Amino acid sequence: MTKQSIKSYTFQLLPILFICLISIIIYSNTLHSPFVFDDITNITENSRIRMTDITLPSLKNAARGRASHRPIPNISFAVNYYMGRYNVQGYHRVNIAVHIINGILVYLLACAIFTQLKGGSRESLLPIHYMSLFASLIFVAHPINTQSVTYIVQRMSSMAVMFYLLSFFLYIRARLSGVRWRRWALFSGVILSGILALGSKEIAATLPVIIILYEWYFFQDLKTSWLKKNIPFLIIPIIVIAVLALIYMGENPIERILAGYGSRDFTLIERVLTQFRVIIFYISLLFLPLPSRMNLIHHITTSQSLLQPITTLLCLVSIVALLALSISWARKKRLISFSILWFFINLIIESSFIGLEMIFEHRLYLPMVGFSLLVAYSVFHYLPNRRTLTAGLCVIIIMVLGYGTYVRNRTWKDEVTLWSDVVKKNPLSHRGYSNLGMALTHKGRFKEAIHNCKLSLRINADNPEAYNNLGNALIRQGKVDEAIKQFIKALTKKPDFVSARNNLGLALERQGKMDDAVYQYNEALKISPDHTSARINLGLALIRQEKIHEAVYQYKEALRIDPENTEAHMNLGVILGRQGKVQEAIYHYQVALRTNPNNESVHYNLAGILNKNGKIDEAIKHYKKALDIRPDFPEAHNNIGLILVSKGKAQEAISHYHEALRIRPDNVETHINLGVALVSQGKIKEGATHFVQALRIRPEHPNAHFYLGSIYVIVGRKDLAIGEYRVLEKIQPDLAKILLTRINQGIKKKTR
Repeated sequence: MTKQSIKSYTFQLLPILFICLISIIIYSNTLHSPFVFDDITNITENSRIRMTDITLPSLKNAARGRASHRPIPNISFAVNYYMGRYNVQGYHRVNIAVHIINGILVYLLACAIFTQLKGGSRESLLPIHYMSLFASLIFVAHPINTQSVTYIVQRMSSMAVMFYLLSFFLYIRARLSGVRWRRWALFSGVILSGILALGSKEIAATLPVIIILYEWYFFQDLKTSWLKKNIPFLIIPIIVIAVLALIYMGENPIERILAGYGSRDFTLIERVLTQFRVIIFYISLLFLPLPSRMNLIHHITTSQSLLQPITTLLCLVSIVALLALSISWARKKRLISFSILWFFINLIIESSFIGLEMIFEHRLYLPMVGFSLLVAYSVFHYLPNRRTLTAGLCVIIIMVLGYGTYVRNRTWKDEVTLWSDVVKKNPLSHRGYSNLGMALTHKGRFKEAIHNCKLSLRINADNPEAYNNLGNALIRQGKVDEAIKQFIKALTKKPDFVSARNNLGLALERQGKMDDAVYQYNEALKISPDHTSARINLGLALIRQEKIHEAVYQYKEALRIDPENTEAHMNLGVILGRQGKVQEAIYHYQVALRTNPNNESVHYNLAGILNKNGKIDEAIKHYKKALDIRPDFPEAHNNIGLILVSKGKAQEAISHYHEALRIRPDNVETHINLGVALVSQGKIKEGATHFVQALRIRPEHPNAHFYLGSIYVIVGRKDLAIGEYRVLEKIQPDLAKILLTRINQGIKKKTR
């Protein structure tokens, strides 16, 4: 390798390293952002992505996930699960990596386009690299892309763009290649990448149109004769798009499109009219991407006609003017013209007549490439002889964009900050208030949660999710009757609402209506057989009904669906432990801990079965681990105290008992255990106070009467001991009879 080639290689590598560095810095505060919104249904509740080994059947199963028409991102989620289960950092790292790759592809694509635009002159290569780097950095740093990167499920968009750009770049390289075998290899890559793009998201259907447009603009010099000559070939992409539409929408696409409006509060015509205003709003976000203007759920009033509101007509005129300008600039300002058309062509699927949500920022991820090329070219083209000024302007623009992205990403820190931001900027978002209520419930802020759910219902009284979230908050407050009413309302609005049925079952259990609860769980499973939460809850209900074999079946089914479900393994371990199947129980606890090593309940239950089977040291280790995870775990403090007493470490045990009572002062068993430990240390009076306290909480507790009576015997107050044993006689007559006999015999001997 010559010095010149090494220098050239290094020169190419430096921009790529810079793209990586900028991307990592501005997205560094997103690694702990939780799963939110559609992440739940597509990732955390998607049983198909829970891949425990990489095999062809498991990959096929993952590909057929919730969004079965987007198999490539589904497989990527499955690989994420395989590598780190639901460790959210792994998912964010992949999203950031995809964004970096897209930034590099924008750089390479810009280099190819700008070089071709300037005729491949070697003298102009240095500014071309700078211009291309600027285009790439605009793309990676722009705040509008946060929704496509930080919002995990939008990997569907970013992966589609990754393969889309790769396919487009390979096409340019193929057309420029003079070696036949290399050209056909590159064309094969174009087709493969295009298929992968389409398998990531349907937006990739515009790729053939963009390729033809680029061919006409940059290879055929906009010759109309070429268009006329190749009309049969130009029809092929239209046929391909039509076939793809039929595959995705079935034999009757019109009926499928109209059906998409069944759950919307706008019609097809209203959506099309409103999209004119949405597109202009999108353009304003590109040029003024202030974090204060960005939102997960934007509110935009529906256009009733071209004149209601009048801005609909004004926006339509603006779009037509931009398109007309683009056409008129086709020869003189070719790159600008192409970039404008890129923007509109790549919005056409999601900003058309298809019954999607009205507006989302992630829809700008692919159109953003055209915007980046346009801005970079314009800055360098109109300030060609002022390199210092140009460089300074580029640095300022990237710094401002990067800072805006970093600030915007703070909003995604947790569910509460995200949904608080949504309702602050969009006070009419019933979904925003409902989801904020759910997030506040998770944080234990039930009063605020109830308030926000009610605000959601005030805006939209037909929102089943809001009723369900309100019910969840109420049941956590102990208001079971009110919660049941809300779950029933949710099911009235949406009878197949699995989560509401599951929650209704939990509420009915709280009321002791086990048969009704079991019915609701079974109904939930009829709707969604893969709903593991309903299966686990059904299993618990069956245990309470002493239907152990049926409960075991439900847990095994839950594990068939989700082989590493912590709760299913733990509950199955509990049942097997009670059945005396110690090794099987321990196995399930250990599997649960491999999946979720920080689950204090699993450590606690495993410690219990180890203790019963004489593995005291291992039991202590797991009790201590449970306490490391949850220091306010009174049962763990109590049980470790019992073990320490058995090992002759009463003083250590006493400190654990005191801690357990600090957390839960009304725990009768702990009072009794502490009393026994204190008496063993000669602190009889202190021990007695805890037996007395236990009897205040539960007046007929047999052990408390027994130990208190024993203390009275020790201190010589046999009359008081007899009183305690008389009470015990009503609870455990055989034991009380023996104790009373011993006291009476002692009194008789003393009398003699």
